[in-house]
Amino acid sequence: MHHDAEADPNAARPDAVPAPEPTPPDAVPVAVPAAADPAQARRPGRAGVAAAAAIAAVIAAWAIGHQVVATAVHAELWPSWAAADGAFDEAATSYRETAERGESAIRRGDALVEMAVGDLVDPDDLADLEAQLDAARGVLDERPASPGIADLGDPDGLAPAWERYADAVELLELIPSRELAAERYALARERVAESNLAIADASEALVAGTEELALAAMEANPSATHRSRLAVEQAIDALRQSPTVSSGSTGRFADLSDAVAGMHASHEAELARRGEHPVRAEIEDFARSISFDVPFDVVWAYEAGGFPSDAYYAGTAEFMPEGDGWGLITLTYSIEDAFSWDENAKAVVVHEVGHVQVLREACATIFSDAGFDGDHETWATAWAISMGYDLPGSGIEAYGRPTDAQIAAAGGCR
Repeated sequence: MHHDAEADPNAARPDAVPAPEPTPPDAVPVAVPAAADPAQARRPGRAGVAAAAAIAAVIAAWAIGHQVVATAVHAELWPSWAAADGAFDEAATSYRETAERGESAIRRGDALVEMAVGDLVDPDDLADLEAQLDAARGVLDERPASPGIADLGDPDGLAPAWERYADAVELLELIPSRELAAERYALARERVAESNLAIADASEALVAGTEELALAAMEANPSATHRSRLAVEQAIDALRQSPTVSSGSTGRFADLSDAVAGMHASHEAELARRGEHPVRAEIEDFARSISFDVPFDVVWAYEAGGFPSDAYYAGTAEFMPEGDGWGLITLTYSIEDAFSWDENAKAVVVHEVGHVQVLREACATIFSDAGFDGDHETWATAWAISMGYDLPGSGIEAYGRPTDAQIAAAGGCR
């Protein structure tokens, strides 16, 4: 059926779109976006990628910057720390070595005090040494405080910035601390060194004072035998040995005191003997006057070398090894009886003194030469003749007369 448009305005028409229904006045339009392409949703935009890269770069730059700064600060501080720590190690080592010497000095000083007995020890010197030892012990008790061990990272190794910063902060405290510690140890070492020197000076004063008293005793006892005087000299020398138990006798001062007492007793005995036998004293003085200071003692006996006083003027000479060498001459009583009127008796004395002349270096060289070949009797006879005693008693009667060349050679050490 065909309807006219005017007759039915709502009638359907070919290719006509229905008009939308009118929107209520109070309604709010709602827009619904079209569905997006899934592939496009998974790809960020170019602006987002650039922003992320920029942020990462900033973070990396910040981290690298901190690492560089931390490493630079650490590197700048490390040489100062190394110098301060090295100076401290040197000061600590020097102190330790000096303190060890101080402990040794105290031990030696204590040993010296213990053995310093007898009337040859000056009480003031002993008291001073004891005072110095007490002071030295006090100095060693005041050991400087150690700064401790520093826990720092290896400067050549890899470490994060925060560790380098932590080390840098610690270094700022450690450097002045180490410098102060080095000063403490250096001052402590000086105090110990001074106390060590004070002990050495006090010990030397004590020993030197005892030596002086012993030497004065030797001068005051000139008539003592050489044997007794040598004992004193050896005891004096022993004082200079290290005064410790491990080094030998700890009774050196007592030994010296005994030796001096023995020397004094010898001096008194010799004075008495010389008073009782003035001729013997005269003969001994004569023998020493021609000895060129070669030391010897004289013993008087009825018999010497198997020859009795009743028929001979006889004598012997022995070489004693102690000290630098000395002689022991034995003479018969017959020499005492005839000394004033028989030159042969005197010639025997000269012959025996000639024997001990080989203890002198000047004579020993000649004696060992081919001219004598170590013949003691030919030597002593030649020396006596060179001294003006060309007599049977000089050894000519007993051993024959040496050659003129031998006599001249022996005279070379008069």
